Amino acid sequence: MDSNSAHSTPLIVELEQVHECTSIAVTDKIKDVKIKWLATVGEDEKTIINMFEVDTTQLKRIVELWRSFKTVPEVKIVMIGPQKSQILVRQNKNIATAPALAKTGTMWIEPTWTENGVDHVSMLAPGYKNLKDFINLVKDRGYDLKIKSKRYITPKEMVSFNAFRTSGFSKLKVASELLTDKQLEVFDLACRHGYYEEPKRTNIAELAAKLGISESNCAELLRKAERKLMPILNEILRIIR
Repeated sequence: MDSNSAHSTPLIVELEQVHECTSIAVTDKIKDVKIKWLATVGEDEKTIINMFEVDTTQLKRIVELWRSFKTVPEVKIVMIGPQKSQILVRQNKNIATAPALAKTGTMWIEPTWTENGVDHVSMLAPGYKNLKDFINLVKDRGYDLKIKSKRYITPKEMVSFNAFRTSGFSKLKVASELLTDKQLEVFDLACRHGYYEEPKRTNIAELAAKLGISESNCAELLRKAERKLMPILNEILRIIR
C-alpha cells in the first residue's frame, strides 16, 4: 500500500493509554477490576454519559468510588445481573476522550476496557491522518499513549463496509420503522439485559417484570419483533459477506 492510499484507507488500531480518567482511577484503587466500555449514550455542553459493564460482585464498591469523584455528577445503575451489571456514568467533558474523537473523526469500537490503571482501546480511524491528529491532540493533553497494533481495512472489507453504509443502513432504518414502540422497547431491553447471550443473563419473566406487563404479552411482543427483524438481518449479512 503506497503512502497516499494509506492516508485515505480506514484502519483499526489497538491502543493503550494512561491519562486523567475516572475509570482509570477506579481500577487504580480497586484491584482485579475490569471496566468494559459499551457506548457513549449522551452529552450536553459540559458533561458526557458513558455506559459501562462491570462485575456484579464489585458493583457496590465501584459505584461508591465513582460517585466520590468531583468530576462525576451522576452514576446510575442500569441493570444488575448474576455476573455482570451495567452503569451509566456522567462525567465532565474536560477529562473525557470523546471530544478528541469527535474532533479528529475517529471512534471507539469494542472491545474497549480499563484494567489495572490502563485504558485498552480499539479505534476505528477513517485514515492514518485522523489517527495521527488524534495522537497529537491527546498527547498535548498529557496522555501517555502506545500503539499496540494497527490494521488497514482490506479492499474486500471496504466493499462490505460501503455496501452496509448504503443498502445495509437503509435496511436497518426500515427494520426499526417496522417495529411498534412496544416491540422496540421489549427487544431493546432483551438485548441490553443479555437475553440473547449464552448463557442467558435474563429471561422472559424478568423482562416482563421490568416492563410491568404479563409474561405472555412480553413473549409475544418479542416474537413479533424477531419475526420482523430476522429476514432483514439475513439480507444485511448477505450484503457484507
